Amino acid sequence: MQQKNNMIKKEDELKTKIRVALGSNDGVFIFPHHMGKADDFYIYDVSEDGNLALVEKRKNTSPDVEGEHGRIEKMKAVMEILKDVDVLIGRRMSPNFIRMAAQTGFQPVVVKIDRITDIMDGLKRQFSKVSNLIEQRQKGERPKEIPIINGSE
Repeated sequence: MQQKNNMIKKEDELKTKIRVALGSNDGVFIFPHHMGKADDFYIYDVSEDGNLALVEKRKNTSPDVEGEHGRIEKMKAVMEILKDVDVLIGRRMSPNFIRMAAQTGFQPVVVKIDRITDIMDGLKRQFSKVSNLIEQRQKGERPKEIPIINGSE
């Protein structure tokens, strides 16, 4: 049974998958600044059973927006590029991440580690928590919680 976005529950297998995106300029480390300034977005499917698959590398085509960070125009452009994603992972708790948590169907996650493989390991450890937040969003709820992955959870 396909639900909104990519959160899938197969009743026969009871297997859940979430689709995540993060910004990176090299595919090895997360972009250290605001996600929307990265050259590319790396899209992964993460399964409840621990399987991980790189789905695609997407060019960040959002416009450069002058002025203060956290501009709504930038957030909307990034959300359009990543409209098929459940979770947006960033290195910083930006104004747009807080806005997304309160107002959109995207679940932001902040990480305190840099290597993408370590980030994905941390996400797997918090899979149940993040998955529950996504389910709430799919029901129209807007939990303001933004999980933080620091490598020691």
